[in-house]
Amino acid sequence: PPQPPPGGGGQARSAGSTAGGDGSVGGGGGDKEAGGLVLVWSLRNPQYPERVIETAAGALSVGFSLRIPNLIAVGLQDGNVALYNLKSSTPGVPFADSFTMPDKPMEPVWQVSWVDKGPDRGEALMSISSDGRVSEWSINKGLACKDLMLLRRSKGESGAIARQSAGLTFDFPLGDRNTYFAGTEDGSIHKCSCSYTEQSLDVLAGHAGPVLKVTSSPFGAGLLSCSADWTVKLWDSTGGTGGSSKCAGTFRSGDLTTTVLDVAWCPLSGSVFALAAADGRVEIWDLEKSTLDPSLTFHGEPATGGSDDDLMGLDDYDGPPLIGQTSLLFADHKPLLLVGDQAGRVRVYKLSGLNLDHGDSGGDVDFEVQAAKLDAALGR
Repeated sequence: PPQPPPGGGGQARSAGSTAGGDGSVGGGGGDKEAGGLVLVWSLRNPQYPERVIETAAGALSVGFSLRIPNLIAVGLQDGNVALYNLKSSTPGVPFADSFTMPDKPMEPVWQVSWVDKGPDRGEALMSISSDGRVSEWSINKGLACKDLMLLRRSKGESGAIARQSAGLTFDFPLGDRNTYFAGTEDGSIHKCSCSYTEQSLDVLAGHAGPVLKVTSSPFGAGLLSCSADWTVKLWDSTGGTGGSSKCAGTFRSGDLTTTVLDVAWCPLSGSVFALAAADGRVEIWDLEKSTLDPSLTFHGEPATGGSDDDLMGLDDYDGPPLIGQTSLLFADHKPLLLVGDQAGRVRVYKLSGLNLDHGDSGGDVDFEVQAAKLDAALGR
């Protein structure tokens, strides 16, 4: 199993993996012409997916419905969105799609997410695309789309006219159904309101490359972002006493010189997050222990093949390039981390030694304790 670097505070043991062949696992893969795949897996059978859905264009993003978990939405590389019912007798055929809609996005849809709008409004499907559109979808009377925001670049020093900014990722802060943050290709993060579509409420500047993921903490106002500039940043999304969102920290290992493709908060701790990088590494950071170095680093196999057992740590490895790690997902109630890579595989790791005692024992997480850890990381 992959080992922590010298001085690391935790361990990750591979508990299984799934192989997607030439396609992809979860969502992704393919292109506009060749199509793509969405594979739905169960940990009871990691050898073969429960459902295989072929899409007309490359599948870039997948979102499960919050209230009806057998419904999934898929964002496609050609700008379309398709909805599938996994309990249907024909689960590979969408029951609703945007293929013939005139007002759909025209560029790749990088993220689709279902957002709980409360007991009166139910849940809404939202998407973000390369044409700068943040869109809300309704399925009450067939699939319908309306734009919540057209993301635009801020005026530069030369006074150039603002133009659209490609949207790549978005998320809503804890307990807020109206405000969201959207990461863009130009490195900025826009704070937006569903009620005000004319312009952003605030722009968080700091990244020097495309922002590939923004994610809000399950314990409060912490917002993480990762970028092609090799860094992860922590933001106070409420703005604190100043009113404007501020950067509370920048995190990068000294030997990391590649794109950070994904970042995820751990739902069992207010101070722990994971990042996945294009050089094949996964890092687990615990901000309560250190803001300079990760507590645990592990990585996948070389691009030329091999085994995790041969790789003891990045500092000791001098072999062929490693397969990039592209996506992360923590289990909600257990110390498990799912990691997807560029070869179409998903691995499941069991984490230990990271102060995730509630998850190890199966008890409930103490929200106030974890919120206090997050506040300390934010410098409150």
